Amino acid sequence: MIIFLYGTDTYRLKQKLGEMVEEYKKKHKSGFNFRVFEGKEINFEDLKNEFLSISMFKEKKLFVLFNSFSNSKFKEDFIDQGSVFIKSENILVFCEEEVSLKDKLFNFLKDKAKTECFESLTLEQSKRWAKKEFNSLGAEIDTPALDKLAEFVGSDLWRMKKEIDKLASYAEGKEIKEKDVEALVFPSFDSNIFATIDAIAKKEKKRAAGLIRHHLENGDSVPYLLSMISYQLRNIISVKDAKGKSAGQLEMRPFVFSQSSAQARQFSLEELKGLYQKILDLDTDIKTGRIDPEVALDLLIFDV
Repeated sequence: MIIFLYGTDTYRLKQKLGEMVEEYKKKHKSGFNFRVFEGKEINFEDLKNEFLSISMFKEKKLFVLFNSFSNSKFKEDFIDQGSVFIKSENILVFCEEEVSLKDKLFNFLKDKAKTECFESLTLEQSKRWAKKEFNSLGAEIDTPALDKLAEFVGSDLWRMKKEIDKLASYAEGKEIKEKDVEALVFPSFDSNIFATIDAIAKKEKKRAAGLIRHHLENGDSVPYLLSMISYQLRNIISVKDAKGKSAGQLEMRPFVFSQSSAQARQFSLEELKGLYQKILDLDTDIKTGRIDPEVALDLLIFDV
């Protein structure tokens, strides 16, 4: 039997594999017939002989292969002779993060194996997943806080799980609020956010519009962009109003502090507060349906 697990969401993939291994070990307690192989080190003939040999414990075997697609010789041999694994009662599991739909081994496994794909979750799917995880811990989170958490963390479920555990522990049975997320969770955003704010600060409207378009083309949502820009504006305001305080005193990461300090020099405090309020107003207008999200971004850029 062959099982093929693949996809960029390695958290859910590893979770599925963990469930399979745990179920196997409940039935086959010796552990002698469970093996894990790394792709570059796999020799097809050795694997086949060991997999198909009779177990002295009369147990099914469970062999897990990681990154076998990186081993070109193994791939060729498996495509030619891999059918012998299908007929076996033993279990061979392929685990791959990145695959090409044109890869011959990929198409062989899609056709012959029991296959499950784990694509990265969308923002809404991430929120539903996080909600279930909070519930499993006996914790409650309100909708604005859940929205903020998803915006800050995105589809990285490895990090999402850590943040959920931290928030649940911090809440101590109380409902988690948006202010808790803002206090405890550092948002994931790339350097283009700094570049976008820099363009807005310098009133380089064409460059700002191009950077915003780049974000949208890469799949970033308008609420996410507004959330990240407003988060960074809060950092800039903190630095502007800090009166010489250090990154440590402001509880700000050194890189963010450095970027915020540079950008703070391009605004007056009044301009920063006005821009921050504008973003809050646009966000409210989007959520209440009074304005189209992309129109809101245009207004943000061209009204500065």
